[in-house]
Amino acid sequence: MSFRFYVVLLVSLFWPGVFLTGQSSYRFRDPETVRLILPFEISQNLIIIPTRINHSANLQLVLDSGISNTIITGLTEADTIPMNAARKIKVGGLGDGTPIEAYYSKGNQIDIEHPEDPALGITGSNMDIYILTTDQFELSRQLGIRVNGLVGSDLFENFVIGIDPIIKEITFHNREKFNFKKSTRSFSKIPLTIINGKAYIDVKILQENDSALTVKLLIDTGASLSFWIAPIADRSIVIPQKTVRSLLGQGLNGAISGVNGRVKKAELGPYVFRKPLVSYPDSSCISGLTLNAERHGSLGNDILRRFSVFFDFRGSALYLKPNKWFKTPFSYNRSGMDVEKLSPLIPVYSIFSIIPGSPADKAGLKPGDLIEYINYLPAFNLNLDDINNILHGDGGKLVLLRVDRNGEKLKVKFHLEGKI
Repeated sequence: MSFRFYVVLLVSLFWPGVFLTGQSSYRFRDPETVRLILPFEISQNLIIIPTRINHSANLQLVLDSGISNTIITGLTEADTIPMNAARKIKVGGLGDGTPIEAYYSKGNQIDIEHPEDPALGITGSNMDIYILTTDQFELSRQLGIRVNGLVGSDLFENFVIGIDPIIKEITFHNREKFNFKKSTRSFSKIPLTIINGKAYIDVKILQENDSALTVKLLIDTGASLSFWIAPIADRSIVIPQKTVRSLLGQGLNGAISGVNGRVKKAELGPYVFRKPLVSYPDSSCISGLTLNAERHGSLGNDILRRFSVFFDFRGSALYLKPNKWFKTPFSYNRSGMDVEKLSPLIPVYSIFSIIPGSPADKAGLKPGDLIEYINYLPAFNLNLDDINNILHGDGGKLVLLRVDRNGEKLKVKFHLEGKI
């Protein structure tokens, strides 16, 4: 399967007055455990793992190394969490809106269990959790399956974590018993810089004007994209002449807008990517971030999915081995419309945003239109990845839609644009 995704979770938490000291770390329930292998789901390039909080029913959380702690973004009545005392705070992050309210709770237990043997698993005690008062991300609608939030980089602290996106397995290794020489023999070791529990990596890029630049990027498993780089971080960063306006994603404070373009190449250790996509967010959407020589942007899962990976945060290292997706093209949404699934249980799809001047806009489509058929395929037989694969097709390809607009059936067609 070829992954072609549009959702970007550019989450960055910088909450004044809430610094997480004294928090316990994750550990194996059985200290003699050598490794724990867990299956995971992938939706739009994001890794989703079942997690319990204070012995709750399983919640579905995105593995997000770009944030520090666990954030609950959306709950249903069936997703009740027993919580310890919590206080209301203001939280800030990426986006063009204003800070929002959340509850901050200390002293919680977080469990990640093997689905077939609950006795096996990982436990974090005395953990800090944030619960948003509004479902700012609407992850379930954007990913098309039930998702309740994000689990952060504190999960990476005490383990060597292996991720194989092909077979959809994540493995937590006891670092003291991990045989680095044997297990990483066919991998390339790339140094990381660990700052406040998050991992940063150097990437060399060759820009459109033939200037070379080394950028320091946060490794963000909660981002579906390849790279995002902020021009405000360095005057040497050049936005390509050919770009496509895009809704890059959703941050804590609202929509993240910007443009997609391509650089001539990017080098990650010994690996070279030709003409990879780079997202350049608008400065107004990232104004709260500290961006400079210590951080120019982020590296996301459209890069990481091309490898089998070992993360060793304690050893400040990343181990990579290319998989069958290594050479797949870097694609983007060429339609100019973004689609969401209105309920994770019901296959009903709606257009939630249209880029002005895009093929979808010129064809007369509008936010709120319900998609009934796409390229003669009934939408109820598709998942969100299927629809996005069509919208990420080659430039010039014809897309046929039948939509429902307030009870009126409309047939629409347009050609995907290959501007970059």
